[in-house]
Amino acid sequence: MLSFVLFDDVPAKSFPKDDSTKPCRLTAFLGYKAGMTHIVREVEKPGSKLHKKETCEAVTIIETPPMVVVGVVGYLKTPGGLRSLSTVWAQHLSEEVKRRFYKNWCKSKKKAFTKYSKKYESGDGKKDIQAQLEKLKKYCTVIRVLAHTQMNVISIKSKGGISGMVYDRTEKDITPIGGFPHYGVVKEDYLMIKGCCVGPKKRVVTLRQSLLKQTSRVSMEEIKLKFIDTSSKFGQGRFQTSEEKAKFYGRLKA
Repeated sequence: MLSFVLFDDVPAKSFPKDDSTKPCRLTAFLGYKAGMTHIVREVEKPGSKLHKKETCEAVTIIETPPMVVVGVVGYLKTPGGLRSLSTVWAQHLSEEVKRRFYKNWCKSKKKAFTKYSKKYESGDGKKDIQAQLEKLKKYCTVIRVLAHTQMNVISIKSKGGISGMVYDRTEKDITPIGGFPHYGVVKEDYLMIKGCCVGPKKRVVTLRQSLLKQTSRVSMEEIKLKFIDTSSKFGQGRFQTSEEKAKFYGRLKA
């Protein structure tokens, strides 16, 4: 059984068992806590007094910028636990990745991975790297991905953000007026989870697939969003968008 997991500064301690009949995929991903807001949704609980009624709930916004895979590590299962078999790195590594291997980047010679990258230029080096990859596919039971993310490099803007939207009076982004306090503007793709999340703003959060199969009615409930609050989080916000605020006040004195 071959499974792909994520390797970073905040690794998960355990991962769910993968189904060998399904294709390989990442079982964890990293995000950054942006802040909290509230939503209005329609409850789908047949038999409950709240069925087909609107309810207001608090949600947490987690920004999930794209991650770049820079290498893979293969592990073998042993009586003492997982043991690494081999590591394969990518040919081209950005400067942001190389900085992680130095304590003082300015005073260093900046020669990390120069010898390793030359393997891709020669025929024998390519055969050696291909042999390592074949060895990982044949013997390893767990493949961990060495990933790197940089929030300011890739700017992919999210349009909808979440499926199941019923209606909204205005097309607006998830970022409130003035940005999230102590975080700023959400420029990448994001997740919206119910309730609060541990940690302060800008905290790295590891998102992992559930270990147990969720079968409860609460977890399987269909979410029908009707409203997402984007008013200012500084004080008591009155307006959802800057255009709404300008329309209410009109032209002000210069």
